Amino acid sequence: MMQNKNDDLIIWNLDFALSTFFEIDTDLIQPLLPSKLRTVEVAPGISLFNITAFNFPAGALGSMPEFQELIFSAIVAPNLSREVPKFAMYILSLGSSCQEHLDHSADYYKLPCYNNLLHGKINKEEQSVEYSDSSGAILSLKNCSTENNFKDEERYFQAFTSKENKIYLGDLHMKASIYEHQKSGDMGVIHNHPFFRDIDMEEADPVVFMQMIGEPGKIGQQFYYRPEIFE
Repeated sequence: MMQNKNDDLIIWNLDFALSTFFEIDTDLIQPLLPSKLRTVEVAPGISLFNITAFNFPAGALGSMPEFQELIFSAIVAPNLSREVPKFAMYILSLGSSCQEHLDHSADYYKLPCYNNLLHGKINKEEQSVEYSDSSGAILSLKNCSTENNFKDEERYFQAFTSKENKIYLGDLHMKASIYEHQKSGDMGVIHNHPFFRDIDMEEADPVVFMQMIGEPGKIGQQFYYRPEIFE
């Protein structure tokens, strides 16, 4: 069940998450950002983007069915006048298998919701996800590590969005059992798809930098505050 603590905070319960960070040429991702935001480079000319998939049990907003969410974002320099986050992201696309969730996200969080609903398939046992829509296959990703060293964690993130030429910044705290690794292996496939804002993923050939996995079946919580205008 999702609870409202006040008008500016919503707590989302989740029972699976797969978050993968990829290296990509800065020249491919920086043009998608507002001029006030810059990507974080892990090497000269190499930035990071993130793809995160969530599974939310039934009961969100009191009436939503179980649904899946997919987020595509660029990793950017944080606002250090707040807490120092694990990372800051500028959200480029959000998809969901629930239209009510998309409508809420566009209004409350100012998120760039993808027009076509995504069809999400999450396999918690294999720790893998698949997404497709009317435009075709979007991706199939999985945990590329053979280990599962889950630990209860509390982490702080920053989420930047933009709407009508304004930039917004929201605080996001996560409490969940998480396994984080930088192991290499078969992570799956990212297809060329409009969800990725016209980046040619075949040509970009992104490389896995890090993965974070939320323990399958164990309830975690995402504390997501209403975003404020970022000056």
